[in-house]
Amino acid sequence: MKTRHLILLLLLGGVTLQCLYYFPLLPETVSSHFDGAGRPNGWSSKQAFYTLYLFIVGLMTFCFFFLPRLLRRVPSSLINLPNREYWLVPERKEQALAMLEEEMGWFGIAILLLMIWTLQLAINANLPGGGELRSDVMLMLLGGFFVFTIVWVVRLYRRFAIRS
Repeated sequence: MKTRHLILLLLLGGVTLQCLYYFPLLPETVSSHFDGAGRPNGWSSKQAFYTLYLFIVGLMTFCFFFLPRLLRRVPSSLINLPNREYWLVPERKEQALAMLEEEMGWFGIAILLLMIWTLQLAINANLPGGGELRSDVMLMLLGGFFVFTIVWVVRLYRRFAIRS
């Protein structure tokens, strides 16, 4: 099993435990949207809150872990990656798609981590005594994700450089 798949399984297990543990602790109506300062400005039932969360987790898992596998069935003209003309010739296409699948998996893990931590902040704000979303922590999470994204893009372009 590849490391990114193991991490995905651990994250999905974490999401499951998070939902099972916190669902009964939350009130029936929860703050589901917050302004930039962390004050709640949108509410929903906790069922709708968790349904949306699980739907998005499922969608992201599909997009970053299963959709890249389907690229093998897509015409090369519809695949956009650096130096496409070099990488998508028949003798390198499989290698390129395997590298793209790996990179998309790592980006998907980063997105899932961001989602899990963001939801935990929202859950904490809805627990007794919570009140507001910790916008300082949210800014740190977004900053970390931004740095990860820059590193990921640089790595992606380096991996897909033309090799002589």
